[in-house]
Amino acid sequence: MGLFKFLMGEEPSIFEKAAFLIKTGGDRGAYGEYLTKYMFGSIDFNGYHKVLSNLYLPHRNGTTEIDILLIHEKGIYVLESKNYSGWIFGSEKQVQWTQSLGKTKKERFYNPIMQNRTHIRALSKLLEIDKTVIRSYIVFSERCELKKIPEDTEEYTILKRNKLIEELARELKTRSVIYTHEQVDQLKEKLLPFTKVTQDVKDAHIETIKNKWKT
Repeated sequence: MGLFKFLMGEEPSIFEKAAFLIKTGGDRGAYGEYLTKYMFGSIDFNGYHKVLSNLYLPHRNGTTEIDILLIHEKGIYVLESKNYSGWIFGSEKQVQWTQSLGKTKKERFYNPIMQNRTHIRALSKLLEIDKTVIRSYIVFSERCELKKIPEDTEEYTILKRNKLIEELARELKTRSVIYTHEQVDQLKEKLLPFTKVTQDVKDAHIETIKNKWKT
């Protein structure tokens, strides 16, 4: 599938979508990540690169999970997927952002800028590389409206999924190659084991998150 077709709305077939939703028990968050991973695997993306997903990296006494990681010859991109609907509000310094679903229903979620900063710190420490070569991309569903959010900076970009490839392609045109093909492969191989963790590690990660935000 080419870039034009994707931007025109081409997605996995209805059978692929159904199979994934059945497999995950209808998990909408996981489905958002699936759509983004599908997009990366279906579009001819310029420049030598590798894509990994669901990395459980060591952090403090537990783990932090990166949704999708793009290792590109021009840099490293950490993608945090948010498959939300409704209106989205939040600032850079607010610990919690708001999802508004009509006049009466509001949901809170952890600031994705702060969330990705944690991911990037863990990744930088593990790979022993400077954080400046890592960019944060926060990717929201097309079903939401980004009503009041921070402007993009050198550190992060916030956008909807259907603008992701277009924006990445634009940014990469402005950047210089910093990794050889061999180095990209080496980074991937070093990180690959963190995509294959046991169910116990995944369960412990989920439990830690639940305890952290328990009210």
